[in-house]
Amino acid sequence: MAKKKIEIVNPVEAEDPFNHINTALVKKGKIVKFSVQEIPWQAFSNEQFDKKEFEENGEKLHQEKLHPVLKKWISERSEEEKDLIMINFRDDLKLPRFPEPIAEESRKSSANKKALKRSETLIREIIDRRANNYKKLIQEIGDGYDCRVLETFWLINAILAEIPIGKVSELAQREDVLYIEPQNAGEEPPSNPNPSDDVDDGRSRIVTDPYFNLRLTSGWIGLLDTGLRFTHRQFNSPSNIAYRRDCVNGGANCNSGTRLNPNDDCWNHGTSSAAIITGNTNQGNAFRGVTGITLDSFKVYPSSFSGGICTGRLDSAAAVRGFQAAAAVLDRVIVAEIQSGGSDTGAISTAADNAFDAGFVIIAANGNNGPKASTVNAPANAHKAIGVGAFDVQTLAQYNGQSRGPARDNRFKQDIQAPTNTETASNISDTGFQVFTGTSCATPYAAGAAALLRNWLRRTIDPGQVYVQLILSGQHPYPFDNTAGAGPLALPTDGFAWWGKVSISNGQTMDIPLNISGARANKFDGALWWPETASQSHNDIDLYLIDPRGSEKASSKSTSSIFERARVNGRVASGTWKLRIRRYNVPSGSQVVYWAAHVRLA
Repeated sequence: MAKKKIEIVNPVEAEDPFNHINTALVKKGKIVKFSVQEIPWQAFSNEQFDKKEFEENGEKLHQEKLHPVLKKWISERSEEEKDLIMINFRDDLKLPRFPEPIAEESRKSSANKKALKRSETLIREIIDRRANNYKKLIQEIGDGYDCRVLETFWLINAILAEIPIGKVSELAQREDVLYIEPQNAGEEPPSNPNPSDDVDDGRSRIVTDPYFNLRLTSGWIGLLDTGLRFTHRQFNSPSNIAYRRDCVNGGANCNSGTRLNPNDDCWNHGTSSAAIITGNTNQGNAFRGVTGITLDSFKVYPSSFSGGICTGRLDSAAAVRGFQAAAAVLDRVIVAEIQSGGSDTGAISTAADNAFDAGFVIIAANGNNGPKASTVNAPANAHKAIGVGAFDVQTLAQYNGQSRGPARDNRFKQDIQAPTNTETASNISDTGFQVFTGTSCATPYAAGAAALLRNWLRRTIDPGQVYVQLILSGQHPYPFDNTAGAGPLALPTDGFAWWGKVSISNGQTMDIPLNISGARANKFDGALWWPETASQSHNDIDLYLIDPRGSEKASSKSTSSIFERARVNGRVASGTWKLRIRRYNVPSGSQVVYWAAHVRLA
């Protein structure tokens, strides 16, 4: 059957098409040849196959409805004492895809003004669709639990309310309540003349400079952090910083009122994150950021002090407002420098999942509560966010303090790892530096890589395509663990690359043909990633790499993960290989799966 050429279009709010094979010949990161074909009908099979020889051990953790800090308050504080509480409810509203802006144009262009106007319209429609439900909830919560509702949200079905501590346990018994957490639970941000620990060393580890050199600087990145020192030299002449929002004091849109303070004047955190993502070269190429992409800053940690020491802990309502504000201005990559102790069903992780559904890439710090297991923080524990762990930029040793999985439902976390302990901009002065540490440092590297990959994948726009490329770029093929996941990032630069999106049903096998030519081909990598929800049953989907003779050369057969990663080392035979996707157990019906492969040409 002849392969049919597919016309490439630039969808505005559409998703990527199913059952296409995107093929690219890549040299130093540049796509020099590209084509799209349909997956042939012979690739799909429902023939029975043998069961797995083994399954991974692991038990799902019990789903708690109360944040650990809230449970402590209930045992220690007066029942009549009131506090500000976030209540996340079950939600049957699926977020629509938000418009895809023309990233190569400014926000003031006619086309992007229309895109932003469409974003405003979608938000109003979502608010209208939620209105009756919120009216009912506000009445029930107010009358039944002596509760005063202060704020509702459009991205998630949640309320911020003032409620007596003694009423919280009773409220948690409601069937429609997913998770309850304090607005302020006391959570801190996830937190040298050495020539070998600069940002260029971190960039070298994750191999992003070839992509930067392609001038993939279009689009916008949203950073949820402690604010920025906007006068720093790395953010001026030229400046890659646009919106400066205070989601703690700025109301629902993060930009209203008289107490606005978007500056990084408390934790000395967001300045470093932003510089790694997109700092300029004013202080030398060694400190230039991973990308030159415009960044929007959304402050979600308050600036408060006691005895001259910063005490500004995470504001969970501000974090949700930050997600909403970043989505509203079409920041297609949203970076969550947050380590909340909340559940994957909490408000912050739900906001991350819903933002993914609306078309946004979510990159989140795993946090620094390790080495104990099951310490992964929100929103890295979300089903549709990439959780980032860390390795030392010089020694390559794994950062022992990184939070790790499994997640509550036994998913692996980390997803990927990126460099930490690199010297970058600081808020101490307009020219200051500090050695940034922990997963806080690793996350902006991963976010920069994600933003470059998204621009590199301009022919496709689903955030799941970026996720599977990140998993493919990890250097730990199956089997996985909760300390490394798919491993340290290193973006592929030369060879053949393929990617696509399929929907697979229970018991189905899909053999995607990939033609490899050239006697110098070696190191063949394949990866899968698929989106699940917090409420659905887990889908067990596996990956195999099959050579032209029909022999299995590598596989990834994890039971509990939502990604797979396989590698064939050494010479790769010419001919038609098959990337085999097999659905062992998918109780939830058909499942969307993103796939990617790469073969290196030496």
